[in-house]
Amino acid sequence: MNPAQPPPWGERSLYLSLPFAPVLLQGLSNVQHSTLQQDLSLFIAASESRQQSTFLRCGAYRLPHAPRIEVEALSKDGQYTPRQRVCDDGIELTGVNFQALLPIHPGGRASLGVADESELARIGVIENFLRIYTAHHNLQQGGLVLHSAGIVINNQAFIFQGRSNAGKTTLSRKAHDSGAWILSDDINVLLPDKSPGYRAYAVPFSGEFGRTLTHRGGRESYPVAAIILLSQGELLHAEPVTAASAVAALYTGCPFVNTCRDKSAALFNALSHLVDRVPVLRLTSQRHDSYEDIMAVIETALQSMTGGPHEKNSLQQ
Repeated sequence: MNPAQPPPWGERSLYLSLPFAPVLLQGLSNVQHSTLQQDLSLFIAASESRQQSTFLRCGAYRLPHAPRIEVEALSKDGQYTPRQRVCDDGIELTGVNFQALLPIHPGGRASLGVADESELARIGVIENFLRIYTAHHNLQQGGLVLHSAGIVINNQAFIFQGRSNAGKTTLSRKAHDSGAWILSDDINVLLPDKSPGYRAYAVPFSGEFGRTLTHRGGRESYPVAAIILLSQGELLHAEPVTAASAVAALYTGCPFVNTCRDKSAALFNALSHLVDRVPVLRLTSQRHDSYEDIMAVIETALQSMTGGPHEKNSLQQ
């Protein structure tokens, strides 16, 4: 073995079937393989699928010690966010307990290193690695990762986007109690559909509430009926927003890529395409408003948007 090459944890591998961003994890130990296989069971595909799509090869390896970095340096808007740094080989990621590399060139290999064998399969490592990879990869396909709650009603996805403490998890709980299906209460993937619209896909990323729910797996997707921007106020009200306002609001809700200068043009174009094809509303509500009342005002606002796809968000400010 090349002494400069960090040693793998073992010889096991797993193929994760994420929406348009499949990953082959290699170099896993038996413990890591067993834990990931249990935690991500609905997103694991048969090995035969590897020949049917382009996938990312990611090697797991042993770090001699945990990264020497302060937690304070990995905080953005009060939330833990691994550091990203662009280098010649790709994007270097550094977290409290892991280091990783995401390739930026086709055919490049990724890597994911931890110092403690059990750390790799924990949420703070594998989930953050997959979130960041999915955000960058799907943006290349014109897709988006949104910090949002995804609620499925009548086989259509309603995406509620907002900053932390805007009410995404509270609304998800209300919707779940009323019988709606929760796609995710934290992160949702939107990808262009063959039709003029978009589809929202299930991914193994969720908030604390979402982790308590039964997941339907990586093959689930639903047409996006609307994107709703959450805000708090005394009057329960929903109204269309202009395309410019929608892009500006959604830009802040695209984690991992919205802080990369070299991604800004691609992100702006992807968001412009999205708001041109999916209705965008702003919802003002209070935490005590019922789920039924909230959906009623959303339905009324959507019914008022009678224009075609190119007219829905072109209102003058």
